Amino acid sequence: MKFLSCTLMGFGKLYRRSFTFSDGIHVIYGENEKGKTTLRTFLVGMLFGLERKRGAASKRDEFHKYQPYLGGMYGGSLGILLDGKTYQIQRNFMDSSDIIVYNERDGKKVSERKELSGTLFSMTKEGYLQTLCISQGEIQTDKTLGRMLNHYLTNMSRSKSREINITHAVSYLRKELRKLKKEPVYLELEEVRRQIKEQQDKTDEISALQEQIEALHREIYHLKAPGSLWERIKRWIRRLFGLADQRELEQQRLEYQAQILQYKIEQIKKEQELNEELRTRYVNLKEQQKEIEYNRKAIEDAIQAIIEASEEIHQEFGNEFQEKVSSVIKTITNGTYEKIRIDDSMGIVVEKNGSFLDINYLSTGTIEQIYFAVRFAAAEVLFPNERFPIILDDVFGSFDNIRLKQTLQYLTGLDRQVFIFSCRKEVIKLLEEIRCSYQLIEI
Repeated sequence: MKFLSCTLMGFGKLYRRSFTFSDGIHVIYGENEKGKTTLRTFLVGMLFGLERKRGAASKRDEFHKYQPYLGGMYGGSLGILLDGKTYQIQRNFMDSSDIIVYNERDGKKVSERKELSGTLFSMTKEGYLQTLCISQGEIQTDKTLGRMLNHYLTNMSRSKSREINITHAVSYLRKELRKLKKEPVYLELEEVRRQIKEQQDKTDEISALQEQIEALHREIYHLKAPGSLWERIKRWIRRLFGLADQRELEQQRLEYQAQILQYKIEQIKKEQELNEELRTRYVNLKEQQKEIEYNRKAIEDAIQAIIEASEEIHQEFGNEFQEKVSSVIKTITNGTYEKIRIDDSMGIVVEKNGSFLDINYLSTGTIEQIYFAVRFAAAEVLFPNERFPIILDDVFGSFDNIRLKQTLQYLTGLDRQVFIFSCRKEVIKLLEEIRCSYQLIEI
């Protein structure tokens, strides 16, 4: 991307001001409080909008800070070159949704009421401010850049694309795993297993009932036996006088009990006919369970494989990132420091004369050069296909002339627009010393 021109209709202290830009180095020069940071904030705001907070914090946010001093329209336009096409972006900051993008070739709207990040380009405001857009006193990175890099490196594929989001993939697989663990087949299988156990218990009950029936039949058999002569006479006398035969009554009672027990057995057997259906259902459920367990194991293996792959990828691209940082720092320190090591929390050590030093033991100027290199390398890693302009707003306060000259030489060799906002004439002088062409814009 390149900035082509901009017009500030009303933005802070700048009113109806227009600027045109070219390739290469731009020096926006002016004394303090002349509007350099205002112009820088406008350029970034045209791409990503302005920070707008609520409550007491709103009094110090970008939106309120840069409202037009002279009133009128709060906004303007920005012309950019992106992917070989020229666009004009128009914003009214009073309405955060009042954004229009025109294709300057035919004047047609290509976007309206949509933020540009995610539509015209993938760069985010957070990403820009953590890499290529550096303001005074903010050259050192914070944990935000570390999180961005860790997220990016974790989600890189071996083909160095970001098409596969490993974090999302693992999250999705774990969600699917939780679903499988809650499959109703597990509850149903448990219920069928319980019912089958109950049927097995009833089989034992049938055996017990049959033993009782056999015992009753033995008693009935004994009652039917002829008995002694005296017993037969007594039965004859009782029948003669119409009295009930106690043996017959007892026999009838036992036969009735046996019938009741046999009825219970028949009822249980009818219930047991369903047992085969339960067993068939049980077999089917076990097959389903087996398939689910297979899928669960496959998902668990996939999660483990992805995690192992992401660790390998993280290591591979982490090394590449450190090499990029080392290459930049070697150039801008003229070989004084050649290797940088960066951990996951953005802790940095430098190698010098075969030993490592924590950057806290280095001078402020050297530390800022290192963070300068980290930011540029991060931009190469995070947004490799979007050559956004570099914006440096009074960031060279701790650079002596040697460091500043080395850094400017590095910037002149980049295939990007560079905007240096400064109140130091040394910047212009050193650019002329290294015979670098530049566009001077005085505010």
